[in-house]
Amino acid sequence: MSTRAKGIMTPAEYFMAMDIQGSIQAVVCLLGFITNIINIKTFLAMGASTDGVTLTLLSLAISDFCVCFGGLGVCIGSFLLSQETKRISRGQMVKNFFAVDPAFIAVFFATVFQIFTVTTILITIYLAVTRCLCVIRPLQFRNVITVRKTLVVVAAFSLFALANRLPILSLTGLTMAFDPRINATRPMTSMHLNRETIKDIIWASVDMPLCIGAQIILSVCIGIMLKGLRSAAEFRFSASGAGNTGSDEDKSKDKLGLKDARIIKQLVLVSSIFIICNTPKLLTYFGTVLEPAFYIEGRYQLFYMCMCSIFAVFDTINSSVNMFVYYFYNAKFRRILENMGSTDIKY
Repeated sequence: MSTRAKGIMTPAEYFMAMDIQGSIQAVVCLLGFITNIINIKTFLAMGASTDGVTLTLLSLAISDFCVCFGGLGVCIGSFLLSQETKRISRGQMVKNFFAVDPAFIAVFFATVFQIFTVTTILITIYLAVTRCLCVIRPLQFRNVITVRKTLVVVAAFSLFALANRLPILSLTGLTMAFDPRINATRPMTSMHLNRETIKDIIWASVDMPLCIGAQIILSVCIGIMLKGLRSAAEFRFSASGAGNTGSDEDKSKDKLGLKDARIIKQLVLVSSIFIICNTPKLLTYFGTVLEPAFYIEGRYQLFYMCMCSIFAVFDTINSSVNMFVYYFYNAKFRRILENMGSTDIKY
């Protein structure tokens, strides 16, 4: 039986796909480092300590930066493992082998990546839901995102994400062992027998429901926010057509409405980017449900791991491009960023 008959991909095709994916993700991670450092510096300059929305966006930028950090660690570990495995599969003697099992680097940073991916998802949902409440009940929820609430919520999200991955981290370690592939002893990845079982439980109870729930919640929120934008635009158009006869209070409310509209446009785009980037992960999850062999230990394990790598790239893209949304749809962000840039050039 040929190698392809055992699955969709051959090992050679898998290694080629992983090399391409790793190169793309590494570039996206480096982009994410740059954009999120800019986001963090700009939101701090905007006064994140005094404004709940800005503090939430700052928290999202920090979480996104950590996603890119974890993603780059996975790329490095996967690249080293791929290079070592390809040499061994070709029958080459690996003389200058790595001091530590490269698989451990990839596994450890994959867990870090997952922790902050969950945190990013939760913060994105929080932003979208709170802004929807402002659209539905503007008077009651206009100031719902306070600094104190944001600190509590973000801390709770971070602890929740960490708690879900602690069992996996605790069951993974390094042990000095003989590696027959390289005919030498070195620190090797050590995994508890129950690790995959616990990982499956977390996947079924947290990862999949969160992925599906985020897709549904953000889709509903986008619909509500777009409806609010249309209503506000129609109101301003009718008001301008009737003539500028409103009171000073009405003008003030209209000004606040314009500010809210800009925030809503910004969050609609951020949420839309998330939905697009979340779709490959959702399809992979549904694939494992529909086809049991499409899993880490199944017949299609190489294709499954390739798909996991692809949705990891999309997760990284989601955490790397928000700066462009802020720049074009947040006037204060753009002004402060441009001022910071001109100051850096001057000095």
